[in-house]
Amino acid sequence: MKRNYLVGYDISDPKRLQKVAKVMKEYGSRVQYSFFHCSLSTAQKKRMMDRIRTFIREDEDQVLILPVTETQLKEMEFIGLKSRLDMEGVLIF
Repeated sequence: MKRNYLVGYDISDPKRLQKVAKVMKEYGSRVQYSFFHCSLSTAQKKRMMDRIRTFIREDEDQVLILPVTETQLKEMEFIGLKSRLDMEGVLIF
């Protein structure tokens, strides 16, 4: 069973930032510059986390993986630019 996650990161080094962004593009849809929506099985989440750990420095960088329900996704609100969730074809009912 897949679960929804919002994944955000603050990576201090530009090279590490690019590597983490590349991994994240394989697992989810970009919502903002360093913020992704992912729908992952437990195994996929573990693989994603393992891959991210190979690139970050835990004493300098931070990655937040926040589980969200379908209801919470539906209730998301945006101020400003249109939601990238909508632009990338992720449907929110």
